[in-house]
Amino acid sequence: MNMLKPLAGAFFCLALAACGGTAGDGAGNSAASNAAASGDAPEPDRRTIGEALAESADHAAFLRSLQSAGLIETFRGAGPYTVFAPTNAAFDALPEDVRARLDSADERERLIGLLSYHVVPGTVTVEDMTGAITRGEGGRAELATVTGTSLSLSRDGEAIVIEDGAGGRARVTGADQVHSNGVVHSIDTVLMPAS
Repeated sequence: MNMLKPLAGAFFCLALAACGGTAGDGAGNSAASNAAASGDAPEPDRRTIGEALAESADHAAFLRSLQSAGLIETFRGAGPYTVFAPTNAAFDALPEDVRARLDSADERERLIGLLSYHVVPGTVTVEDMTGAITRGEGGRAELATVTGTSLSLSRDGEAIVIEDGAGGRARVTGADQVHSNGVVHSIDTVLMPAS
């Protein structure tokens, strides 16, 4: 499968953001752009997301999966992307049969879909997510992934919690790792789309 297919929705959402619209739930690029313009944004790492993941000991399993799916080169490209990157411990917590299926060459399309479910078009910071949750009905916000499906965001104390389509919950454990082509947020659970 060509990588452009799983990320096709990204270009539509980015076009909306460039025209003053928002991608997903309104937690899009405007707050991050305003912060950058005012000098409040953190200085981005000059590496791309792909380069940073290749050097991250905490994301070795995620990196291997991206390489198996043929997606790692995408994250060395222009972006911008927001990646919710599961830690090694998150992959280790998957049941053995699920890990085996994802490692199978026969399941490559499923792996591409699963990994793409962890990617949001544009740059979405913790500040953007927190603002969207605060504005959202019942303290919740929706964030559209490049697959066209959404993740649900809420708060548990100070932590941002992401609910996936299968009803699983992940916590953001390392936020706002800003790179030249987007941002990475470490999460403690692999996100699963609805079956």
